[in-house]
Amino acid sequence: MRLGNRKLWLPGLAATLGTVALLVAGCGTTPPSGPTLAKNQVFNFNYPDGATDIATMDPQQVQDTGSYGVVQLVFDGLVAQDNNLAVEHWGAKSWDISADGLTYTFHLRSGQAFSNGTPVTSTDYAYSINRVINPCVASPVSYYLTGTANELIKDSVAFNSEVCSDPKAGTLTPKKGSTAPLITTLVGDSILTPDDQTLVIKLSNPAAYFLEAMTYPVTYAVDPSVVGPVLSNETWTDKLYQGATGQGGSGMYYMAKWDHNSGIIVLKQNPHWWGLTQGKTPFLKEIDFTIFNSSDTAYAAYQAGQFDTGTPTSQLLAAAKQQPDFHQTGTLTFYGVEFNYKKPPFDDLNARKAFCLAINRDVLNSSILKNADTPHWNIVPKGMPGYNPNVTGPEGVTATTGDATKAVADWTAYKAAHTGAIATPSYLYVASSKSSQQLATALIAQWQQVLGVSVTPNGEDFNKFVADDNAGNYVITRFGWADDYPDPQDFLTLLFSTGAQYNSQGASVPAADTLMFAADKSSNQADRISKYNQAEQLLINDVATCPLYSGNAYYQVRSYVHGWSINASTETALDVWVNTYIAPH
Repeated sequence: MRLGNRKLWLPGLAATLGTVALLVAGCGTTPPSGPTLAKNQVFNFNYPDGATDIATMDPQQVQDTGSYGVVQLVFDGLVAQDNNLAVEHWGAKSWDISADGLTYTFHLRSGQAFSNGTPVTSTDYAYSINRVINPCVASPVSYYLTGTANELIKDSVAFNSEVCSDPKAGTLTPKKGSTAPLITTLVGDSILTPDDQTLVIKLSNPAAYFLEAMTYPVTYAVDPSVVGPVLSNETWTDKLYQGATGQGGSGMYYMAKWDHNSGIIVLKQNPHWWGLTQGKTPFLKEIDFTIFNSSDTAYAAYQAGQFDTGTPTSQLLAAAKQQPDFHQTGTLTFYGVEFNYKKPPFDDLNARKAFCLAINRDVLNSSILKNADTPHWNIVPKGMPGYNPNVTGPEGVTATTGDATKAVADWTAYKAAHTGAIATPSYLYVASSKSSQQLATALIAQWQQVLGVSVTPNGEDFNKFVADDNAGNYVITRFGWADDYPDPQDFLTLLFSTGAQYNSQGASVPAADTLMFAADKSSNQADRISKYNQAEQLLINDVATCPLYSGNAYYQVRSYVHGWSINASTETALDVWVNTYIAPH
């Protein structure tokens, strides 16, 4: 998930500076047996999301951390990640995998129900999984189930490629020139429901990461009767808070209020959730989210005593570290700068190398990031399988200070090959984020100082930034990613293979593609890691991305909040939410 996810991505927020514009958490203790609880088990969540509202409540559309944090509490999946990032049983009590790795059979827990009491069956999971692949839904995250180069769910690529001729009616027609039979659904084909408690999914290729990918919201159960017949819009999510206990949600909480104008979301405990009868009764009766588009305003509200959590800004990080309520954790995150291959001057490798090698990560970390993060050349972060401590920058540069001499030589070579007017590049960033502004200013200053190039700052509203970033409407921009699951595929093939969903910069490194695609379906872990390591270096050499640093999560939480913790995926695991409680204070 881009820092925008878990499984999320939110480019350009305060997380850039080590202050978490992701999902923050804290106070990692497990509540004792029979804890003493405050009478009011309401958790007041200060949510610095970079916008005035979350982007979506539709699980089949989630692609940013802000939305994910709420969605995972309102909808359930078959599997989930525990606090150690291992796949655990959730909506499925068990699963079987065929010897060839191509058939997954999930056996559902009994007693699952939507918040209005309607039972959740295998048909609802099948509907939801099929829905994200349906081209009329136009989900930006369907690739979690279709795969990148190697198809995951059987026939999903063909189904997803059909033409939605009438989005309102959900009418599909074959893509131009196709002679294959029209696919209108995968249910009954590669998604089977032999009974209400059994779901079968057939793959085209084995994938070591498939169960991990299933933890992403695209597989969460939604109620078909609430979604309704119109698949091409999200108006159905405004029905979530209708009725005494809401409707449409299958998770441990239901949505009781969603005020788009004030940025307030109120979640209350789902009285029909399966966990209440199967040993997972949450202590918290209510979770109130207040969404802030300014990290400064959000932190000031915490300091004023208005919330149970707070995220210190980089400017105030040193002081926050001295407070007893301060916490930090390392995260499986990657931040970098991306240069658009499709736009000059970065359609030339020399220009990409010059700008990347001109960046002094150590100066950024000390002067802008306040030493909050860890400068490096890696894409796959430390702590994840496949981390390569020997990776280098372009041209074998190992110093995180970059190499000004090589940068100037590369820029000189570029200018020699382009004797006409040199395009003036621009840098796209989120204007509402002070940290993004500061980083933009610092990078632009370094490029001016080392290369003598004037880069134009281009600050935009967060939502417009996301749209332009997705569409490749930029010359230079910052990129951030938090792991969706702890596998190199999530940081390499998913992001940088030719034509990948998030490869908006148009990077294409065929040799790396070959290695990544082979690693994706290999069952030999050592072989997979070796191939991913080689591919990562090739991507960096071609400047498919220019790595800067990995982030740390910094946050504050009141001493009376117990059991709440964050894991390396920048998430609060569902089991952790179950065990979070508020003590008398």
